[in-house]
Amino acid sequence: MSILHVIILAIVQGLAELLPVSSSAHVVVAEKLLGLDPTTPQMTLLLVMLHTGTMFAVIVYFWNQWKKTYFSSGDAFKRFLIRLIWASLLTAVIGEVIIKVIEKTAFKGASKGRSNCCSGGWI
Repeated sequence: MSILHVIILAIVQGLAELLPVSSSAHVVVAEKLLGLDPTTPQMTLLLVMLHTGTMFAVIVYFWNQWKKTYFSSGDAFKRFLIRLIWASLLTAVIGEVIIKVIEKTAFKGASKGRSNCCSGGWI
């Protein structure tokens, strides 16, 4: 894989990441169009590194605004932290309900893939 391939994939990742579409899927399609095998460990590592780079770019770009909004005072940080906890809890509860509904309707009677992992437990 050449540096040109990496640059092209980084551009695809950067353009697709903040859109409401799958940037990973776009990178995989671009890899295939470039004649690369997206299933190799090297390409998986590259995909992870592209996402890591995007995360750091977003943090750097928005840092001053986040600092001003969420870390300007103890009260602002406390409000942010409470909202973060509530959002996380609500997401977990809603996600668990959706999983249960899907398992009981769409996959009724199917074996659960996660229960077979590592003799019934997670790694």
